[in-house]
Formats: sequence, structure tokens, C-alpha cells
Amino acid sequence: MSIQPDFSDNVRIFTNKLAEREFSRIFGFSADVLRNAAIAALREARETSDLHSQLSAPGARFYHRFVEAVREEVDMLDGWSANREADNKTSPRARRTDGLAFAFKQGNASTGVIEGVPQPKNKLGVVTVLELQNNNAAEEPEQLSFDELSAEAEARPQTLWLLLFHRDVDDRHVSLEVSLPIGVTDDGKILGWDKRIVLGETGIDSRIVEVRDDGRNEGDDTAVAISAR
Repeated sequence: MSIQPDFSDNVRIFTNKLAEREFSRIFGFSADVLRNAAIAALREARETSDLHSQLSAPGARFYHRFVEAVREEVDMLDGWSANREADNKTSPRARRTDGLAFAFKQGNASTGVIEGVPQPKNKLGVVTVLELQNNNAAEEPEQLSFDELSAEAEARPQTLWLLLFHRDVDDRHVSLEVSLPIGVTDDGKILGWDKRIVLGETGIDSRIVEVRDDGRNEGDDTAVAISAR
């Protein structure tokens, strides 16, 4: 399956009710699965913060609990599988039998901000880069010099999305979006976005905060912004 960007390199940004419908249309389940997992992970991260002095402890606990909670739910859905031997702790995936998939990635502060330019916080792995380059079958991606990994990626035809998350410093809120890159460089930099499904900011008190722009956005319309180049 190949998804092309719209004309003029505009990235399509879905927010609020349209984001809910678009997510459900594409992935076949409710975005509440992601929100509920994020809430559970936030609570555990706050507990970890109280128990440990290491600054990295809450963040690591949040990531692993969030991934674990989403995968537990996804594994119960028809056609989905999240527990694959190839998906190790550094590169978890959730896959559907038709090739649709998403990878879990910590985003930067622009994650969930409709006028922001989100990027993964950490460098993408080689397999992730290869899979993203294979998203667009109309373009022949330049193959990296990792023959075994290239063959592995090509053996799993798919469209890979990124599930980006960004926690606030107090572990009380997390911003979520599920976004489709328009392209990626060989060293793992996202060139821009074809589509962003912005799911807003989920709080520790189980409330969903409205999607953020420069101020606050309370509308239900699809936002359009120019993709990063």
C-alpha cells in the first residue's frame, strides 16, 4: 500500500473528532487504546519518580509501560500482532496482517502541536529507516549497505506510521500523535509528514486536553500546514 502526499506538499493534520474518525478508519480500533495506555504509563512513571533518584527512571518506566500496555490491547484485536521476536525492546512494532504498522517513538516538544514540526527525539534505527523508505513504492529508495536488514524490511511490505509521544516534566500529561512520514534520510531524519493524526494531550486525571497550536484549538476541522523540508 502506498500513500502519497497531497498537492503542494501540504501535510494533512487531523484533530479532535476528525482525528478520532481518521484513526479508527485507518487502524480499525479506537484511539482510546493509546490514551488509556498513556494514562497507565503516566501513573507508573510518577510512582517511579518517587522511588528512584535517577532522572532517567521515570522516562524509562513510562516508555516500557506505555509500549507494553498498547501491545497487550493490540494483541487482542483481529488481524493485529504486537509480540514478534523481531521486535526487540529497542524497536517495538504493532503490525496488522495487511502490512499496516506503527512504531513507538519518543517525540520532541512539537509532538501534538498542530503548528509544530515533530521529530523523533532519538535517532531512528536502521530497520526503521529502511521500512519508512519502503513506505512509498512509487519511489525507489536508495538501499543502505546492510543487505540482511534490507532483505528483512523488503520481506514485510507495509506502511509504517510513527506513534509519537511527549511527556511533560511533571509526568502529568502526555501528547500523542500517529503520523506518516513523507520520507526519511539514510541517517534517520524525517523529511516531513504526509499525514498527522493529532490525538491531543492526555492527563493523569484521565481527561483529554484539547489539541495545541500557538494558542488553543477547539475546532473539529482538518488543519493544513506546510511540511518541513
